[in-house]
Amino acid sequence: MSYVINIKQAELSDLERLHGIECLAFPPEKAASKEAFEYRLKNFPKWFFKAELGGEIVGLIDGSRSVSPYITDDLYEQDGGFDENGENLLIYGLAVHPHYTHNRIAHKLMEHMLSAARTAGVRHVSLTCRKSLTGFYEGMGYTNHGLSASVKGNDVSYDMEVYLK
Repeated sequence: MSYVINIKQAELSDLERLHGIECLAFPPEKAASKEAFEYRLKNFPKWFFKAELGGEIVGLIDGSRSVSPYITDDLYEQDGGFDENGENLLIYGLAVHPHYTHNRIAHKLMEHMLSAARTAGVRHVSLTCRKSLTGFYEGMGYTNHGLSASVKGNDVSYDMEVYLK
């Protein structure tokens, strides 16, 4: 089945739905708090996008620019390293409502984020993921940089990165 997915800038009024999807997609110890989403939507909305299907939010991707090339746990905190002049884009989360997985929504969100990054002159993008998702991100052009310094949720994560042209 083919869906028409629209990728749009997320807004503060989307907070409840976005956070609900985050909580469905990630275990509690890994999911961003509602306060973290609110902070990101207020302070760097340029890097927070939503996927809509028929006007309903079904997915999200968010991040920020930083001087740091990889995510460390302090970067998940408010004022933890956001710098719009930073040469790197760090992706904090990519989540799709479980009812809509396997419809390329995550791919469309990532393509949109990378396009926005290219337009903004970003050349390096990174994210963290668990081992089971490294192949998924490699399929989107990322390379595995190795074990991440981030241990959010007491989980082993890997730094994935892509250099943009």
